[in-house]
Amino acid sequence: MKISIITDEISADPETAVELGAAWGVRDFELRGFYTDRVPQLSAYQRQCLRDALEAYQARVVAIGPGLFKIPFPAKHPPRDSLAWLDRPQYELWSQAQRLVRTHLDELLPASLEYARELGASLVVIFGFDRGGAPPGDPPEEALECLWKAAERAREMGSQLVLENEAGFWADTGARTARMVRQINHPALGINWDPGNAFAAGFAAGSAAGEDPVRTGYPEVRGLVRHVHFKDARLDEDGRPVFVQDGQIDWACQVEALSDDGYEGYISIETHLRPKVAAAQAALERLRRLLPERGESGLRDGST
Repeated sequence: MKISIITDEISADPETAVELGAAWGVRDFELRGFYTDRVPQLSAYQRQCLRDALEAYQARVVAIGPGLFKIPFPAKHPPRDSLAWLDRPQYELWSQAQRLVRTHLDELLPASLEYARELGASLVVIFGFDRGGAPPGDPPEEALECLWKAAERAREMGSQLVLENEAGFWADTGARTARMVRQINHPALGINWDPGNAFAAGFAAGSAAGEDPVRTGYPEVRGLVRHVHFKDARLDEDGRPVFVQDGQIDWACQVEALSDDGYEGYISIETHLRPKVAAAQAALERLRRLLPERGESGLRDGST
């Protein structure tokens, strides 16, 4: 297993993130945001600044997170109303959602795959469409077809898509994320397993017990995991899931399970906390303690 850090979890400026990461002994990064912009929608100047930083600190990008399909998937047909002045706005919203899906598939996806190839990154993180308030369950068949097309495009370009589980999406818990990937059944589609998101999804889905992401969620995704996000969560005093530095997720057990299963990919630090630098450094130190047998040299050079 290897450690990477999502750059904008340290700083909105990738150069600063890479500099700090390298000082901490990490030179593998996941690229997502550049100030208020998100990959791959960066200017030529931004791309050059990133290349310069990677070269200066002998670092590399191993995955990118363009936010692909982090949007609602519209119904097959627009909602209808007997009153035209209500019907037209509903139709226009539905039509706009249809166009956005096509934009992600036909424009953002190829641009993301091309930029990943330019950076030498083999993984592109995607999402399983926002449910738009619909109850958890099986996604629309058309959504599965869209993701299959995306995976096929990735295969043609020699890349791997990894579907991240997130609360409120069709792919939220371990079971539903694994079910989606198995239904799509494409070799270029795996899972970006996020136990913190699975914890939140279990409670957000209305279960009083939630989902134990390690003992209940992980067995469902076992064998499909190609990338992992490292963050923790707990329930606040009102019973709502929140991300924290040290929470209720048994990360020691999760790392052990990944190791037992022969996982050799990246665990990418993603805290969702402020202050960013302190939170990222604390998460890195914690993750290193969970991987003591790897040693400092292995963590620095990215070897397994």
